[in-house]
Amino acid sequence: METPRVPAARGEPAMTVTLHNGRPGVIVVTGEADLVGVGPLSEAVDHALSRHPHLVLDLAGVTFADSTFLNTLLRARLLAQENEGSVHLLAPSTVVRHLLKLTGAEVFFPVLTSE
Repeated sequence: METPRVPAARGEPAMTVTLHNGRPGVIVVTGEADLVGVGPLSEAVDHALSRHPHLVLDLAGVTFADSTFLNTLLRARLLAQENEGSVHLLAPSTVVRHLLKLTGAEVFFPVLTSE
């Protein structure tokens, strides 16, 4: 399931969310993960976790991430845990790692370095 690019303001790069159903589900996020683009990501998380309790988020291509993105990650973690699942981050970009470290949320997400 691939979502279209979310329109960005002022010609900035948009965010793309691609869901690969499987066990676990893998969601690839690229571009700017902000308030405008978080809806498709949230939908992909719900879709993936409704099929399998474990989820991998490939965040290598995220160029911007804000608090709404972080809230979506934390929500995904809670949803997965409710079904004895987990959320792992695959190769989070420098931007994502900075956000997680700055907020202390890095302790909640195991990081994978390869698929």
